[in-house]
Amino acid sequence: MDAVTKEKLKLAQKFKKENKIDEAEEIYREFWEKSPEGFSEFDKTTFSWILYNKYIKNNEDLDEILENAELITEVKKQQNQSQDSKYPCPYTLTILKVLENLNKNNDFEEVVMWAEKINPDYLSAKASDFNGRKYPSNKEKYYSQLTKALLKLDDIDNCYELSKEALGLEELTDDTWFNWRLSKCANELGEYDEAIECLEKMIAKKPDWYMKAEIANSYYFKGDFENSLNYAIDAVLTPAPSESKVNVYSLIADLIEEEYPEEALKHRYLEYSIRLNKEWKIDDRLEEEIEKASLDTENTQYWKIEKELKGFWNELKYKNQEVQYGIISRILPHGKAGFIQTEDGKSYYFKKYEFKGSEDEFHERTSVSFYLEEGYDKSKDEIKMNAVNINTIN
Repeated sequence: MDAVTKEKLKLAQKFKKENKIDEAEEIYREFWEKSPEGFSEFDKTTFSWILYNKYIKNNEDLDEILENAELITEVKKQQNQSQDSKYPCPYTLTILKVLENLNKNNDFEEVVMWAEKINPDYLSAKASDFNGRKYPSNKEKYYSQLTKALLKLDDIDNCYELSKEALGLEELTDDTWFNWRLSKCANELGEYDEAIECLEKMIAKKPDWYMKAEIANSYYFKGDFENSLNYAIDAVLTPAPSESKVNVYSLIADLIEEEYPEEALKHRYLEYSIRLNKEWKIDDRLEEEIEKASLDTENTQYWKIEKELKGFWNELKYKNQEVQYGIISRILPHGKAGFIQTEDGKSYYFKKYEFKGSEDEFHERTSVSFYLEEGYDKSKDEIKMNAVNINTIN
């Protein structure tokens, strides 16, 4: 390396120390193109951090991110942080940000390609701790981004294996989406018991409608139609836009067709009306069934059909349960939840959306009837019985 280049690189280091980032970057870029072999490890690290902080860390311009990420991977090698993650690695952080932004942009094939630039064995599996809160390790982030892309690409085998590996991490901060992806893959592979096991773990902590819908599918594929119906009913009764549940309505229709033919037809009509309203594709068989039943084939007011079915769903859900009675003993300050106390002194937590009475009746001392359902207490990390389907008693 000639004396001029050496002095210029020293000047770049000086500019970096003085926080003259643009000036330092200009020198580094110029001499990287001319004589990259003259860069010391210190220069490579400094140049990489300048590029990462300026063009990667908080940038939303994907083209600019990719252009500079390519340069960083030329300048710097991935550090082995599997045993010691005290010092961050600009190469690793760059690739992880690239994967995140590509997933946001739905460039899933690109995610897989960029993930190949990472050696997962070099990634730290140690979660970070800030103000008492745990944050995912780089290894968890890597698995999260890659398994998401693999599932979108229907690469079931690889997604299945990597999701399992992720769930084996000792310091995993959030297993929800890994269990979700593993369950989706297990269903595709015919491993229905494994899918059900994963989903039941998640539903306890995250009782969203789509979790319940997926486990209903798992039980259906397994041939356990009773449990399939129970979870499908739970799914449609869980708050979410009606149109998102269109496949669940179809599943319920299949499950109840023999015992409740009229209600089965109404579920198919609900699906038909939603598809018509949203201008989605309508299967020829479904269209023929609606026409054969002499139902209005121009009806797009699906919410009216749904309203008619809610009573039926509640009847099925609670037909084998004993109704409970009590009073609202406490409403929490935010007004979104509270507690109900029964005559025998037991207290049950509830969420406001489970209260079916009017707003004027939502206050302490109101007498109510309700049912019980398992719920996850996040603060105590345990399953408890909560009050649901709460109605006032006059």
